[in-house]
Amino acid sequence: MSQDNLIDENAARAGLKAALIILDKWQCNTAQIEKLLDLKFADSELKSAPDLTRNQQLRISYILNIHASLRSFFSNTDNIYGYMTMINHNAPFNGSTPLDIAMGHDGLKSVMEHVVSMGQW
Repeated sequence: MSQDNLIDENAARAGLKAALIILDKWQCNTAQIEKLLDLKFADSELKSAPDLTRNQQLRISYILNIHASLRSFFSNTDNIYGYMTMINHNAPFNGSTPLDIAMGHDGLKSVMEHVVSMGQW
């Protein structure tokens, strides 16, 4: 594991595979998956996690943290997997979906921080 990586290759591969399943359940299209993970779908399609950058590893961790938090808040799978595409009128979404916000600059991190903080209310 180099200093540029947060985790070893096997953990990266497992994280990428899990993130791809989650993004599919969030009903993300290929362009959204590529942007959210900061990689080309042809790479992720192999689920081999070849040389994931630190940024890509962070993005995968944000997706996994969002999912874990949603699973802890909701028992209904429609809410767990549908939350990211539901219009939300509360801050910081203000009428957008969490997925729309996640697609913006630093948006994925912002959504993750918000979702994780929901458990602190």
